[in-house]
Amino acid sequence: MTLALHVEDTTGTRSRGLADLFELFWHPVCTVDELAAVAPRPLAVRLLGRDLAIARTDGDLVALADRCVHRSARLSVGWVDGAAVRCAYHGWAFGGDGRCTEIPSMPDGPIPERACVPSYEAAERHGLVWVRFDDSADTSIPAHPAHERVAASPGSMRIVVGEPYTWPVGAPRRVENFVDLAHFAWVHDGTLGRRDDPVPPLPTIARVDGELRFAYDPPDMDVEDTALFGHSEYRMPVPLTVSIEFWLSNGAYRHLWMTASPVDMATCRTFWTVSRDDDLDGDDAPHMAFQAQVLAEDEPVVCNQVPREMVLEPGFELSVRTDRVSIEYRRWLSQLVAALADGPQGVRRVLNSCR
Repeated sequence: MTLALHVEDTTGTRSRGLADLFELFWHPVCTVDELAAVAPRPLAVRLLGRDLAIARTDGDLVALADRCVHRSARLSVGWVDGAAVRCAYHGWAFGGDGRCTEIPSMPDGPIPERACVPSYEAAERHGLVWVRFDDSADTSIPAHPAHERVAASPGSMRIVVGEPYTWPVGAPRRVENFVDLAHFAWVHDGTLGRRDDPVPPLPTIARVDGELRFAYDPPDMDVEDTALFGHSEYRMPVPLTVSIEFWLSNGAYRHLWMTASPVDMATCRTFWTVSRDDDLDGDDAPHMAFQAQVLAEDEPVVCNQVPREMVLEPGFELSVRTDRVSIEYRRWLSQLVAALADGPQGVRRVLNSCR
């Protein structure tokens, strides 16, 4: 009983710290295609436990709290009307800044000062819609090296967008799974690792430009041509993105990119792409089948971690030296959470210390 109480209290306290930290960063909430598919209605999404209505009004991306202040109907069941989102219940219209611009039942006004809903920054990048709750730490949307290559040299890579998926696990745990070198031999035996070779290398990890960076060389294995398997260089833009560049033995360059969006502190939605500079006109299906296999191997393990949230409390989980990447990732998150005591400037200081 004592242990259970300790776990509950620690998880709640530390999750709140991480939630406050994540509000300072950009997170994807949907794909551009998902938003277009429901137009002219807004798209209902959830980020860090908040329900949002995402819309494109006269070409501008808008992120509003998904609740009309009049009678609490969800704005996501309304529709876009010019530069406003109109509530389906009584027709109240709200601009991109969240202020009510029209109350049809009172055409002569006045519109009450309190007739506004919370609005948040929204931006489009990498085919995704991103939202940031708090801009006071001056954070940026994570880079996508494959998109950068294509922008510099059109047609040089094929970027394949994976289907977003939602797992009942906290976003930091999903990220940690991506960079956990010791699990390859056990969860991905024959896919990414071998159980007869369970000792991973201990990479040198650096903090560069707001990222954790390290390199990895997998064990000798026979793998399919479609596998992302070879010398790889990892970049982890803080706090919830992983970018992996692969150089295959045949000289091909490939890239895997993911970001885990915190639906809440115990649930995440992962957005991801797989890119290649070889087989540009080939069938994508075999390449995606390999990724589907890796996900199928990960899901039953990653989604059965207890608690689902990441707990940063020292000693709550036992780490060993082969958890080097995870240890450094958790250390950085802990430092950023601690820096919140000094406000957003504290977070900026920690991030700028590695530039």
